[in-house]
Amino acid sequence: MKKLKRTRIRITGRVQGVGFRPLVYRYAVDHALSGFVENTPEGVFIEVEGETSRVNSFINRLKETPPPLSKIRNFETTDVAVRKIEKDFRILLSNNSGKKDVEISPDLAICPDCLNDIRSPGNRRFRYPFTNCTNCGPRFSIIKDRPYDRKFTSMGDFPMCKECLSEYGNPLNRRFHAQPNACPECGPSLHLINAGKKAKSTDLIQTTAGLIKKGKIAAVKGLGGFNILIDPFNKANLKRLRKSKNRPNKAFALMAKNTMVIKKYCLLSKKEEAELTSAAAPIVLLRKKNTELDHISPDNNYLGIILPYTPLHHLLMEELELLVFTSANKADEPISINDDGVKRLIEENIIDFALSSNRDIINRCDDSIVQYTGNLKQTIRRSRGFVPAPVVIEAPSPRGAILAFGADLKNCFSIRKKNEIYNSQHIGDMKDSRNYEYQRDQIKRFKKLLGLDVKIMISDAHPGYENYNMEYTRVFHHHAHMLSVIGEHNIKEERVPGIICDGTGYGNDGKLWGFEFLEINGNLKEFKRLCHLEYFPLPGGERALYEIDRIGISISRFLDDINCYKRYGKKRVDRISKLIDSGINSPLTSSLGRLFDGVSSILSLCDYSEYEARGAILLQKAAENAASINSPEYDVKLNHSADSIIIGYREMIRKVWNDREKGIPVEEIALKFHIWIVNAIVKVISLLKPEMLVLSGGCFQNSLLTGLIKDVLDEKKIRYYFNSNIPVNDAGISFGQAVFGE
Repeated sequence: MKKLKRTRIRITGRVQGVGFRPLVYRYAVDHALSGFVENTPEGVFIEVEGETSRVNSFINRLKETPPPLSKIRNFETTDVAVRKIEKDFRILLSNNSGKKDVEISPDLAICPDCLNDIRSPGNRRFRYPFTNCTNCGPRFSIIKDRPYDRKFTSMGDFPMCKECLSEYGNPLNRRFHAQPNACPECGPSLHLINAGKKAKSTDLIQTTAGLIKKGKIAAVKGLGGFNILIDPFNKANLKRLRKSKNRPNKAFALMAKNTMVIKKYCLLSKKEEAELTSAAAPIVLLRKKNTELDHISPDNNYLGIILPYTPLHHLLMEELELLVFTSANKADEPISINDDGVKRLIEENIIDFALSSNRDIINRCDDSIVQYTGNLKQTIRRSRGFVPAPVVIEAPSPRGAILAFGADLKNCFSIRKKNEIYNSQHIGDMKDSRNYEYQRDQIKRFKKLLGLDVKIMISDAHPGYENYNMEYTRVFHHHAHMLSVIGEHNIKEERVPGIICDGTGYGNDGKLWGFEFLEINGNLKEFKRLCHLEYFPLPGGERALYEIDRIGISISRFLDDINCYKRYGKKRVDRISKLIDSGINSPLTSSLGRLFDGVSSILSLCDYSEYEARGAILLQKAAENAASINSPEYDVKLNHSADSIIIGYREMIRKVWNDREKGIPVEEIALKFHIWIVNAIVKVISLLKPEMLVLSGGCFQNSLLTGLIKDVLDEKKIRYYFNSNIPVNDAGISFGQAVFGE
């Protein structure tokens, strides 16, 4: 008689909403095992019983071939007493008791099988825009609580019909226990808002496409919110949209029908194509191939493009080839998620009509943004498709749960639970009170979903930040930037040197930092500043972030007046100089981002930055367009203080002015400025002699700068780490704060 065995298995991680229980069921049946599987707030709980060899084979198969979209964190097995009372294997109803420890799956792009369903005339889901299965569809955007069961989602409002229930209960069907399962008989439906007589059409998707073709501006409800869609070649509508959203030059994203369309306008690498077609389906920044769509992103050489990722998008894009695809909101507000929100946009003449649905969005989530610099993936915005999957770090666990508030710009918060850090979706800039309320609402939701009572809170050290509170632990901005890289890559060296190239962050000397060489010790709590850019005044403080001609004047004041007066006018120069000399609201900064702004202004590329970093973006574009360098590069001058190396900028600025006066092409000067930054880094490295480096900060969104630095570090064989899956900009600050701990 063959020996029997019963094994208890506990699996944690991303194991719900990804088809885990159906797969376990099929594997158990294949191996002729009895027992059960159930969802719990902690994860998946399994007991299997049968011949010892079959049980062992089942366990190995589950470990080696789990559901493709799952992410196993822990897989524990314990042998228990054999029962001999079960005849088959069952899926039990979810157990809702116990601590909440299961990962919540991000929203997933439609899978090939569901795409085939909506395109097949004989299929009962033909052209049904809410088609999904265990391999795809809404997850985070519809969840209210855990475990991930239908009643805890916004799909709880839609009882399944007989056929959907049959699929849901059939272990051999890919919709077996698919919580958002639905069809035209029982699931959510579409409706039009402000479309007039067209709202009575039987095919609202075709109606929407037709209205867009006729020049109407639409808002369409996606997974995480509404998006505004217009014909990208309709210049009049584009002008209207730019005016209503107060973004006269800032780039819009695009949705393309397929990669063939993308290749008409952009260069597309294999890695970029793989990212576009992944289950996360983010916006990917791609280099333009020609100038046909320059009016979509006039300030840079890139287009942010996304492929259809929901059934609704795919059906809509059957009628269209390319659309402007941007968040449905007013400038700086959270993305609209309900009919009231888009009705307000209609009233304010931002859009003409909306295609909505009666499936509620519980957690709004903007589209994620990714770019590639060579083989380096850089996350610009981590949101739909990635959130709320945690990042597991190896730093010591804190005493309790931690809430890290992040930064004021590009805000995301993070919650740390032992060694897991849960990043929120993109919140926005905290200067807008609606984003502040949005953040507070999402913090409550995350704490509920994670079952946590947060006692430890961390804020940026800047005394003017919205989240600042004397009771919070404070972490300096660029310390957090470095920690975000250390945590993401689980770096364990006792001393970790790094380079921060950023906008402005409060430093421990009370000044505004932004181009620093730091060293962090092994306990992550302390840092030392080894080198920084020479300080210069920021006249008007925050006002200089927009009126960047102020910075151009500030960094040029040591030169003969004739240059500044000729460029800016005597009245403007004297007024800004007087402000600096008075010491009123002119903090000192070592920011590379602000130096970018100043040089951009000197070269007449940008005097007023209508959106963050516009001056730097225009300077990058000019440098990328340089045909060649036919004039001498700018020398790097290092000065030494008692405890730091200082990168002098003045000689470089003098030569920028001289080149400008000589008529050297602006593109060539811009490229030489980029090369000067790289040469400055190389010169400091030659003194510090690090064996490895971490690099972070918003300036590394500049793919030209990042590529030049990568090439140098590769040549010198210095091991280096950039942010990759954690945003390199201020959206990664909360992650670094959470790595810091309590």
